[in-house]
Amino acid sequence: MKALTVEAKLRKFALAKVLSMTPSTSSVKYGPLTLRDSEPKRPPNNDWISAKPRLSGICGSDIATVLGSSSRYFEPLTSFPFVPGHEVVADVTLDNDSLSRVVLEPALHCATRGLPPCRMCQVGETNRCESILLGEIKKGIQTGYCSSTGGGWSQEFLAHRSQIHSIPESMSDKDAVMVEPFACALHSVLRIDLGTVNRVAVLGSGTIGLLTTAALRSLSPDIEIVAVAKYTTQKAAAKSLGADQVIEPSVFNKASRRSSASMRGGSWQSHGFDVTFDCVGRSESITQSISATAPGGKVVLAGMPGTSKVDLAPLWHREIELVGSYAYGSEKASETIGDLLQSASVAVDGSGKFRTFELAIALCEKLSLGNLVTHTFSLDNYEEAINLAAQAGARGAIKVAFDPRKKRAREEEKR
Repeated sequence: MKALTVEAKLRKFALAKVLSMTPSTSSVKYGPLTLRDSEPKRPPNNDWISAKPRLSGICGSDIATVLGSSSRYFEPLTSFPFVPGHEVVADVTLDNDSLSRVVLEPALHCATRGLPPCRMCQVGETNRCESILLGEIKKGIQTGYCSSTGGGWSQEFLAHRSQIHSIPESMSDKDAVMVEPFACALHSVLRIDLGTVNRVAVLGSGTIGLLTTAALRSLSPDIEIVAVAKYTTQKAAAKSLGADQVIEPSVFNKASRRSSASMRGGSWQSHGFDVTFDCVGRSESITQSISATAPGGKVVLAGMPGTSKVDLAPLWHREIELVGSYAYGSEKASETIGDLLQSASVAVDGSGKFRTFELAIALCEKLSLGNLVTHTFSLDNYEEAINLAAQAGARGAIKVAFDPRKKRAREEEKR
């Protein structure tokens, strides 16, 4: 089978990082990612099954890894060589020999490792699992970063039964591949108390930013959403997903001051948004987000940040809370979203919690989020795919995905 594989070669990571900072498009070619022919992994026990991807998305964290720009924080939490791909819709064969389409919930928590649940897994917070270095499989925070499991950028990988969710027959593959990133966006929005928020900003309108806008509008229909988007395709998508106002990054702070009648003194302003979702994760965007947020407000880091240099004086002075948001797990079923959960038939357990993934599955098709998948590529065309994903906004793309069933374009032309 074919699989795109990341190898632990520091020289290739360094070269990819240097090349990615130039106009060259060769950073992927000379980086740590290669296309291999390899034998499918065998399930270690009956709790694991083979999955054959239909679509697997290219996430911002994947791009950062392949281009050598991700934070080195994750190195001890990853096992090499690994096959990326954690946004996956796949075919699996179940016990009754029937073929089923599923989406993958990629966290490699205690259950996947053959371990009793840790303190976090006991309360359903599998995204905070304490055992990601332990157990029957090698270390890794998720499928797509663990050498034992493989990942979605391949023709076959291993999935633990606790990771798979069946999807409705009516759901398209494109809607389905958006479930995982939409679950991330839902979790980001549910990190705040929606009942106390009137005005929010979403800084960045790539995939995560657009999905955050969609999540906000779904969970809080009356909230005022200002989306910050740079490119034409992003602006149109943000508006269609529920943004009340779409503005350019260059006028973000000015818009924040004007809409809240704020006074200004240098980078200080007297008021701003109740909550700002930073969906970019760079030093500049974090600084902008803090500046545009009202005293006592929150900045939610929804996009994966790298190593950042940020002046925290305004955070301290204006008592702004910086909130991390990683993946998804179990969420509190507040009164604010009670009607939505009931209409979506999402189960709430005895402790008043529900699984983020279940709500994401229920809403993805309804919101037609598959429309955000603008391009699909064969595994052979991985250089073109990743270069497009890395420049998605400027080139009119949004979500780029691999279709491992596809043949290389030139091979199809020969037939």
